[in-house]
Amino acid sequence: MAADRRPTAHRVLTAVRELAGPLRDRSDEIEAAGELPADVVAALRAAGVFRLWMPVELGGFEATPAEVVEVVQVLAAADGSTGWCAATGIASNIAGALLSEPAARAVFASPDVQCGGALMPGGVAVRQPDGGYLVDGRWSFGSGIRHCEWVIGAAQADDTGRLLAVLMPAGQVCMLPTWQAIGLDGTGSIDYLAEALPVPADHCIDLATVTPWPAGGMWRIPVRSLLYPLLAAVPLGIGRRALSELVAVADRVRFGTGVRLADREPVQAAVGRAQALIESSSCHLSGALQRLHDVALAGSAPTPSDRATARAAAAHATAQAREAVTLCYQTAGTVAVYRQHPLQRAVRDVLAASQHYALSEQGFTLAGKVSLGFDPDLML
Repeated sequence: MAADRRPTAHRVLTAVRELAGPLRDRSDEIEAAGELPADVVAALRAAGVFRLWMPVELGGFEATPAEVVEVVQVLAAADGSTGWCAATGIASNIAGALLSEPAARAVFASPDVQCGGALMPGGVAVRQPDGGYLVDGRWSFGSGIRHCEWVIGAAQADDTGRLLAVLMPAGQVCMLPTWQAIGLDGTGSIDYLAEALPVPADHCIDLATVTPWPAGGMWRIPVRSLLYPLLAAVPLGIGRRALSELVAVADRVRFGTGVRLADREPVQAAVGRAQALIESSSCHLSGALQRLHDVALAGSAPTPSDRATARAAAAHATAQAREAVTLCYQTAGTVAVYRQHPLQRAVRDVLAASQHYALSEQGFTLAGKVSLGFDPDLML
C-alpha cells in the first residue's frame, strides 16, 4: 500500500510547486483580505493538500512526514499565511481517523471535505439523554475555518471531566471578526462561538482514550505528536523565503560604502548562517517525525522519548527559523523596513507563528521532563 501512496503524495508536491510562484505574487492581496481567497483554497484542495494525512480508506494519502513537511515549507515560502492554513488543514483532517468509522465515512463522504479549528479548551459539553452533548464555548485561532465544512473545538465533558474534541457543522457556529494581528494576517484565524449546540456522541472524540479505526500504521502515533511538530514547517518555509529575499537584494550597493552587499564578508557569512539554520532544523524536524512514523509502521507505539524528541524538534526549528529571518532582515538594511518588502512580512509572520503554543519553548520543557524521568505530560 505504501508504494501506491508515494506517487500520489509526489503529485501533490509537484502541484504545490506550480502554485508557489503565483502565490508569491499575491501575498499583499492575501494579507489585505485577512483570509485566503476562495480560489486559493480551491487550488489547494484540487492539489490534494488537505488529503495528505487523511486515511486511505477515506481517499487520503497517508503521506510520509518528510513529504508533508516539504509541502508545507514550499507553501509557506510562497506565502506564510497560505502555509499556515495548509498545515492546520492537513492536521485537522486527521479527525477522519479519530471519529468512529461510520461517522468518519459520513463526514468525509467526499475527500475534499475540510475541517478546521483548535484543540485548546474553550467549551463545556453537557451530556444529553440521547448520549450526545449540548456544547457551549468560544475558541480562538480558528485558522481558515470560513472555508471549512466542519469546525473542531475542545470542550470539557460535564459527566466525565475529560476533554473532548467536538466536531460541529461550520454553518452552526458563529464566526467572529476578531482576527486583527501583526503577522499571519491572511490566515483568518478568527474566534468562533457555539451556543447550546447539539453534537452527536459519534462527533465527539476523547483524545486521551481514542483508538483510530484505519489500518494504516501511522495511526499508532498519538494525535498531538502529529499535529504540533507539523506546524513547525511553517516558520521554516518563512525562513526560506527570507533567505531568498536577502539574496535578491544582495546586488544593492550599501550607502556610504560603494560596495555591493554580496561582496561584503559579513553579508556572505549571514547568508551561509541563515541557510545552515534552516537546513539543519528542517532535517532535524523531518528526522524526528520520520522516527515516529517508522516506529509506528513497524507495529509499535512511539515511546515518550520519541515523542519528546519530535516536540523539541518543533520548538528548535521555530527558534532557528526566527533567528534566520531576523538575521536576513537585519543584513538587508533599510530596504527591508518598507511595508511592500517581503522581508518585513517574513519577520511579522515568523514572530506570529512563534507565539503559538505548539511551537513555543514549552516543547523544550516537556522534552526535558521526559529525559529527567518525569511522567510524560498529556500535552506532549
